[in-house]
Amino acid sequence: MKCLAKINSPSMRPSMLGEVPLAQIHIPEGRAPRTLVKNIMARGLIEPVVLRQATDGSDGFELVAGRRRLQALLEMGCKSVIAIVRAETDGQSPADITLSENLVRSRNLLSEVHAYREMRQSGRSMEDIQKELGIFKRDLKTLDILSSMNSRTESALESGHLSPSGAKVLAKLPAETQDAFFTQSASEKYTLESVKVWRMSYLFQPDQMSFLLEIPLH
Repeated sequence: MKCLAKINSPSMRPSMLGEVPLAQIHIPEGRAPRTLVKNIMARGLIEPVVLRQATDGSDGFELVAGRRRLQALLEMGCKSVIAIVRAETDGQSPADITLSENLVRSRNLLSEVHAYREMRQSGRSMEDIQKELGIFKRDLKTLDILSSMNSRTESALESGHLSPSGAKVLAKLPAETQDAFFTQSASEKYTLESVKVWRMSYLFQPDQMSFLLEIPLH
């Protein structure tokens, strides 16, 4: 590994930024999503992967966060990656770090949504936006749907209390209906299933769903 910089700040555990050969990293088998490969090819690796020294005594590295990104780089034929290498974890497990990284992804998604809104408001076509962001049409459609989120849905997504998939369900509803969800379903964490169940109960009042009681269960 080639050390590029040492990181020692209150906001991050002792780490270093280094260029690590992919051959020295224990990368799980599998293929990265085509969207991710295309995104990295178009925009580069925006979020660095996180590694730590292997615990088996070898001079290799174990993956802490960024499995799909590393798989994408392998498929692209890259030989090395710029990574954050943790000197130690202070008891923080890879699962803990993954949860933190997922929160960062939600905030990055919001940044893309905001950028999409601005481009649409400036009169840019969907085709131009797709090319500039380097994404597939289905991902562009997702940004288009999420651009209809109101402030409460955005806030829940940014804080990690609502998943992107749950936000996508709510974003298809009118702004006042999105507000009603958070008013009637106060919770520290909203799952996709809880959002879908609430949507059904809100859109179809009990008297409209009474016919379901007459359907035999077997």
